[in-house]
Amino acid sequence: MLTVEEVRNFSKPSTIHTMKALAFDWGGIAALLALAIYFPNPAVYFFCFIFIARQQLALAILMHDGAHGRLFASPFWNNYVGQILTASPLFISMGFYRRLHLRHHLDPLAPGDPDLSLIGGYPVNGKSFLRKILRDFLGVSFFKFFAYFFFMKPRRHEGTPPLKVPRADRGPQLGLQSVLLWSVIMNGILFSGLYLVGHPLLYITLWMLPMMSPLQILLRIRGITEHAGYAPNKDQRLNTRTVLNPLQTFFFAPHHVNYHIEHHLYPSIPCQNLRQAHHLLKERHSLPEANIFRSYRQGLNQLVA
Repeated sequence: MLTVEEVRNFSKPSTIHTMKALAFDWGGIAALLALAIYFPNPAVYFFCFIFIARQQLALAILMHDGAHGRLFASPFWNNYVGQILTASPLFISMGFYRRLHLRHHLDPLAPGDPDLSLIGGYPVNGKSFLRKILRDFLGVSFFKFFAYFFFMKPRRHEGTPPLKVPRADRGPQLGLQSVLLWSVIMNGILFSGLYLVGHPLLYITLWMLPMMSPLQILLRIRGITEHAGYAPNKDQRLNTRTVLNPLQTFFFAPHHVNYHIEHHLYPSIPCQNLRQAHHLLKERHSLPEANIFRSYRQGLNQLVA
């Protein structure tokens, strides 16, 4: 395992890395929209449609790091920048996600895990899985997702210990009204920019529709591959998967979230340091080989009969 000093060094947030990641993700979105504007044909639209969903997933992963207080050392900047630039464009409350996600870290797949609605009940047969993917494709999952993050009150399951809130999460929090306002502002900026260049419909076709359809499929495949099909276990190395496939993880697990065993072992380590942590743990034979996968197909083969 890692030493206390190694964990401490790996766990330091990097403002420079966070700003580069935000610039890359938003720069990619801008480039894809520009591509669709300057080369308007079906093949280009389809390419942008899929890749913008990937960029939206990347923002969601940065929001996940923000929920762990790993974007910036300052709780103020972590919470505000995380909410405004990563969560609000996707209509998510980072603070609410944080409360659910930290509870997930207590005991994945146990009765009190809020992620059971996504990762529970596996393996499933092929028809059941196709129905789930169809709901994702048709946008049904998006509306459930939206209601989940804005209107469902987190409940503590009987027997679940109280959350220990990390120091980085004790800074100023945005309330529900502020979250909704910033969601409107950020999406308004996107729409206004496209309107000013004469392409307002691209906000629907290349922002909202990717969020409602392919993004939901990417979220499902990544989510179930992380934990589904396992049983609760106090040793979280045994009910979590790490996937090592650079091409596939580019789409399904941006910002190194594919190192998911490592993340559950050390949730304080920001995304940019998970690969280094993986290599050290691998050298020390601290990772279960059976839970290290070479592709998402390998994981799905275990989950879909």
